[in-house]
Amino acid sequence: MKNVTLLIALAVILFTASSALAGKRKCAEDYRRFCSQWGLETRGLQNCMRSHGDRLSKACVRGLIAAGAVSQAEVDRRRAAAGR
Repeated sequence: MKNVTLLIALAVILFTASSALAGKRKCAEDYRRFCSQWGLETRGLQNCMRSHGDRLSKACVRGLIAAGAVSQAEVDRRRAAAGR
């Protein structure tokens, strides 16, 4: 039973890590365009991407949602506030 639990936990970790990496890859161009002055995995980068959220590509936004960096609810709220 411990082996099954360990395998499930490992699968969840690997899936989460691969989802996060895929989300970041989808934002590479947006990062270069808007926030390249910030180092990866920094609070400055997070703030920069949030401040440019309305200009990020749809693929990037979907990737950030999939990676858990932003929630669908926040994206929806920001779209409603922007009138989209």
